Formats: sequence, C-alpha cells, structure tokens
Amino acid sequence: MVLVLGAAWLLSLRRTRRAYEARLRLLAERERVATSLHDTLLQSMQGMILRFQSVSHRLAADHPERVTIEHILDQADEVLAEGRHQILALRMPLVYGDNLSQSLAALGQALQDSYGRVFRLQVHGRPVPVHGDCSEAIYAIMRELLQHLFQQARDGEVALELVYGCAFLELHARDSGDDGAPPPALDQLRARAARLSATIDVMSLPGLGTEAILKVPGAVCYQTPYPLDWQHRFAAWLGCTH
Repeated sequence: MVLVLGAAWLLSLRRTRRAYEARLRLLAERERVATSLHDTLLQSMQGMILRFQSVSHRLAADHPERVTIEHILDQADEVLAEGRHQILALRMPLVYGDNLSQSLAALGQALQDSYGRVFRLQVHGRPVPVHGDCSEAIYAIMRELLQHLFQQARDGEVALELVYGCAFLELHARDSGDDGAPPPALDQLRARAARLSATIDVMSLPGLGTEAILKVPGAVCYQTPYPLDWQHRFAAWLGCTH
C-alpha cells in the first residue's frame, strides 16, 4: 500500500513538473515574441514618429500642412500605444515587470540621433514594476517634455533621472540650453498628469536651461509596494513621507 501511494505521489509530482516546465517554455516564448516586436516594429515606428514630429515643429504654426501632420501623428500615437499594451499583455506579470526605463532610454537615443544632442539617463533607488497604463501615460508625457528639451538644447545635452522612492516615482528631465523656455503645451501635460494624481513642475532660467519634474504617487503607479530598508522604515515610523 505504501509503495502504491509512493508511486502515485511520484507520478503526480512528475506531471506537475512537466506542466510547470511547459508553462515556463510558453512564457519564455511569449517574452521572446514581445521583445522581438518591441525591438523591431515599435522602436522603428517610434523613430519615424519622432522624425515626423521634428519636421512638424519646423513648420510655422499656421502652416496648412502642420495640422495634417499632427493629426497623422495623433493616429500613430494611438497605434503605438495599442502595440505597447499588446506587448505588455504578452509579458509575464510581476516577474519581468514593465520596461519603462528601457523605453525611455530608447526614446532618448532616438531623440539623440534625430537632434544630434547628447542624452544621459540615470536610475536611482530600487526599480519597482509600474502598472501598464501608468507606464504608458508616463512615457507619453516624458516624450513631449524631452522633445521640447531637445529642441532648445542647441549644442548642450539632455539628461533624464528616474528616482524610485517609497512614496513617489519622480522623473527629472533637464537640458543645458540657453533659452530656458517652458514647454508650450504645459497646461495640457499637467492635465494629463493630473489623471495619475501626478504633478509637473518646471523651472526655467535663462542661460541655465530648463528642468521639468514629473512626480507620480507610488500608490498609483507601482504594481507592488516599494521595498523599504530599515532607514525608510524608521523614517516612516517618525512620520516622514519620503
């Protein structure tokens, strides 16, 4: 009887192991397909959108073709957003998390190639997976801000810092240009950020450039709670918010 039960248990364990390995193979294939789509189709499309945007911004505001180009770009943004959502659906949730920093790095590289400015990206804190919808919204806002900074940077550089904090995810974008002008569509960007309970602060100084800060509550954008070390736990116990 013991031998029979043991054999049945081993058989069940083997079946479970095979099912688990099959699941891992399926997830690995889905990740491979998602990565391939992201690295080829979506990145190529993003590069084309950025080039069309640079052409559009060189046209006068009242140029008849500018409205047509911007309408086409809006449609392309919708297609690109849907493509990213499909890729996020293919990926393993909570394991691979999102690729916000990688997407922003690719965006900065595309802008660098288009404008000939140097782009630098730094990540501070412990990266936490971000919800797909929030990640898409953050990416869209930062794309507009970075596009503006690259346009006015001239011969300077554009830097982006991602700061993962226990209370907020902060994105600091700055240039070293001379104009120091805020983005022309700042009110619209702030309205989009408000949908995430986020804020956008812009500081512009002639001769010193512009810095834009997007601040998103971690409770809104993080998939999982931010991992606190003992310093943060002690600060939280004292009533600190950061």
